Amino acid sequence: MLPRVRRVRLHYLWILLLVYAAWIATFELVGWTAAALPSRDPSLPLDAAIPLVPEAVWVYQLCYLFPWLPLLVARDFHRLNRAILAILLASAAAYSAYLLLPLAFPRPALGVTLSERLLALEYAADFTPGANKAPSLHVAFAWIVFLACRGHGRSRLMEWSIGALAGAISLSTLLVKQHVLLDVLAGAVWAFASWTAAGRLLPRASRGEPEPLQALGRALSPRAWPNPWLIALALLTPGLASLVLRRWG
Repeated sequence: MLPRVRRVRLHYLWILLLVYAAWIATFELVGWTAAALPSRDPSLPLDAAIPLVPEAVWVYQLCYLFPWLPLLVARDFHRLNRAILAILLASAAAYSAYLLLPLAFPRPALGVTLSERLLALEYAADFTPGANKAPSLHVAFAWIVFLACRGHGRSRLMEWSIGALAGAISLSTLLVKQHVLLDVLAGAVWAFASWTAAGRLLPRASRGEPEPLQALGRALSPRAWPNPWLIALALLTPGLASLVLRRWG
């Protein structure tokens, strides 16, 4: 039989896979919908002054692996629960923002280096002319990961190394021209706001359940109050209402 901690990690792995599948499906649906709406360019003069650094795309790629880090670091799985809830709340609020205010901005021409070819793939996979920009969920998730990885009794060096990586990922989004300053600043605010909200919501929603897996189940149950799903729906409502008004108003 697997040791208890390993069994718990395995259960969380399956939960995170399900959450990720649901997240990517919703992200794509919102993105394709928002891309069909009128958009505006949020670029500032300072954005034009930031150079394109194609090599930063390799740091940018870390954003696809970084959200799995808390699963490896976790000793207190209640903090992992908080991270999952924070990601759900941040995503719901971000999806509403994407529908309320679709953003798009021009991309630079690319050359033929390996880094530029990888970056071209990123551009090709993006929404046209643009969507799902502010807040940057790459930035939001990077800082939620940093917050989730603290407080587990790990070394300070590990914690601040994770913080440095979160900062590097945030900077890379600007250097590869996937986001502008507004997106990155909004993403950082989204991270800390959703982490704070999840910290207040989770104890009440889980009704003080001491076992982390059961606590997560209770927190995400339709019977939980205040129900995270109702809160997520409330966060989505402004964007959905805006979409309805623009389509059929």
